[in-house]
Amino acid sequence: MQRKEFLDKLSGGLAFTCVSCMMAACSKDSNTSGDNSNNPGDTILLNIDLSTQLLAVKDFISSKGIIVVRIADGNLAGSFVAFFSACTHEGAIVEYDANTNGFICPRHGATYSISGAVTGAPAPAPLKTRTVAISGSTLTVK
Repeated sequence: MQRKEFLDKLSGGLAFTCVSCMMAACSKDSNTSGDNSNNPGDTILLNIDLSTQLLAVKDFISSKGIIVVRIADGNLAGSFVAFFSACTHEGAIVEYDANTNGFICPRHGATYSISGAVTGAPAPAPLKTRTVAISGSTLTVK
């Protein structure tokens, strides 16, 4: 086989492979059943055992990109707040500050209230709230 013939065959194979990949990338999702199981609001992001964790007001957990703080006594959903822990400025992980009962971004100093509202720049938006549910002694964040 000559060099030119080899290169011609090689480039044809590569072109076919590239076109096949592009076609697959442009195809519609195969899940057309109407199943909403991939809806982020239905996805359990974190489970916490309240018999061993978050026992006192101002206790907190930061895990899997979620931060949960106990804000009141009792094992009711309203006794906790949960947010995605990414700062809305540049995505750094915010930290809970029990002294101010709020959140602070260690990168540029943005601050948020316990409700997730911006209290100090440069954050452009509040923290993204997550839903808290309680069943027995398990707190679930969705």
